[in-house]
Amino acid sequence: MKIEIARCRTRIALIAIALFLPILATAQGFFGEVNATLESNAGQGVTHSGILFITQPTSQIEYGVRITPASAVAGTALECTQGTPFSTNIAERSYVAGPFTNTSKIKLGLRFVPKADFVGSLTVTFFARNPGSSTDLFNRPIIVSIGQLPAPSMTYPVNNENLACAPAFQGSLTTTYAQQVMYQIEMSGPTNRVVTLPLQSTGSTFNHFTLEDNGYQPGNYSWRVRTLDARGRPGPWSSARNNPIFGGIDMAGSASVSFLTTMRNAGWSTFYAAAWGGHGPWSPSALNLIRASQAGFKVAAYAFLNFDNGSTVAGAPTNQTGQWQVDQGLKALGYNTNKSSLPYDLKYFMIDIENRYQGTMAPEDRVQRIAEAVQHVRNLGFWPMIYTRNEGFNLWWNQYTDSSDEFRELWLWDSKPQLITHVYKDHLTMSNSGPWVPYGGWEVRGGKQYLLDQQIAGGRVDFNVWKPEVWDVNSPDPGAINVIPANVSVIRDVTNDYKVTLTLRNTGTVEAYAIRLGNAQLGSQTITGRQTLGVITPTGSRMGVYTFPMAAGAPGSSALLQFTIWTGNGPQNHEVWVTLP
Repeated sequence: MKIEIARCRTRIALIAIALFLPILATAQGFFGEVNATLESNAGQGVTHSGILFITQPTSQIEYGVRITPASAVAGTALECTQGTPFSTNIAERSYVAGPFTNTSKIKLGLRFVPKADFVGSLTVTFFARNPGSSTDLFNRPIIVSIGQLPAPSMTYPVNNENLACAPAFQGSLTTTYAQQVMYQIEMSGPTNRVVTLPLQSTGSTFNHFTLEDNGYQPGNYSWRVRTLDARGRPGPWSSARNNPIFGGIDMAGSASVSFLTTMRNAGWSTFYAAAWGGHGPWSPSALNLIRASQAGFKVAAYAFLNFDNGSTVAGAPTNQTGQWQVDQGLKALGYNTNKSSLPYDLKYFMIDIENRYQGTMAPEDRVQRIAEAVQHVRNLGFWPMIYTRNEGFNLWWNQYTDSSDEFRELWLWDSKPQLITHVYKDHLTMSNSGPWVPYGGWEVRGGKQYLLDQQIAGGRVDFNVWKPEVWDVNSPDPGAINVIPANVSVIRDVTNDYKVTLTLRNTGTVEAYAIRLGNAQLGSQTITGRQTLGVITPTGSRMGVYTFPMAAGAPGSSALLQFTIWTGNGPQNHEVWVTLP
């Protein structure tokens, strides 16, 4: 009998435990009527209140409020309408009470003072749990803002720098804050846009890369940045920076209508098509340019010059001059007799100088072939331009032209491919995050090709940044040059050398590019090499100077002066009798 009674008591105890434990483990409720102070200043005392509603009977429960991060807390005090204080941690105050019915409610009021140096967001969490547990049964977290985060410092884009249509932004909050923050970038210009970056830690840089198929229309922009805490409360804007935006694309492959429409809508406004590839034409060029023009692009084309006379075109001449190669490129575009045969305004026909098809020509002969191409482009009624590269181990221009500065008056389209992750990649005056190094007599570059072979929107394309004024032109009228010696003067200097000054005049109707004075002979004395005069405008003139030793002839005698004028139309030999002073 005693054994049975003991067994019965054991069963009752087990049943009681079984009934009691689920009630603790599954206690249910919620925090309602929460009245939190969502925004306050650093060091300012505030109150947060809420009501705990119990929706299931339970014997005992712990409830309270905690602050995260704890490092933000200078002081807290919790008051409740029921229960006994339980946790006295400064960042987590709680009470314990019970039992509760399914209609019980308790009001909680927290007095909170953040540290004077804490700025940003923190989380106020109303919680309920089994007494002493580290796991909440249910809770109500609320993010609140303490003070305003400062404006971040800005690195890129550099102020007043020419940018392409998909700029990258970089800056930082160098001070480390306990909570993560967001950054907001505002662009104001032809395309207005505000971009909010995801939460990230402070103390390091933030980067934002505009997608190339979602860029900005060309024009002048101002932009600024501010910091938002995790709740979204913004700090002050940074000072504004200003940047002109003007970008373009170039390609050799086929361009679909949808690709060109997408890229034009994304802000890219100029399109260069490959027309001549050095040894043969590019077949997609004609249709590419028609489609690009119809999509709203300003269009141009280019010829990749060969210097090895290696063209595979049927009937190609042995000497594949610059004129002949330009004609092959224009033929690929559908050009026939004159530029009115093209259904668009071809702004430029660019001459491309790269590290292929260089052959064994002397640098001065390569310069002459470039001059032939440039002058022929201008004679036919298009603006010429030079594309090349000259940095690091890619010294294409210096290596193949012997650092010629014959074409310094033309716009330079410089190639400087960079990584897509470089935030400065589209800065026109920068290369490798430092200043561009001039060459070839060019003091500035009109454009920079900064990304190569990017697959986007169904096309394979290169990206460029441009000075807007490069493209603010129409193709010019065709014409011809006529460079003649207009005057010859001879003086004897203090060393008794003869200084011969030649004045050349262009009586033609278009610019005469890359004018050079070649080998000259006065009497028995010869001077070799070619000297640069540059471009001569219609009705304009340039002077060149030869200095001959006194052995050229006796003072007062007559001597024959022979010299060569080099133009894009070829060499012109001249001779004139002069009296030696």
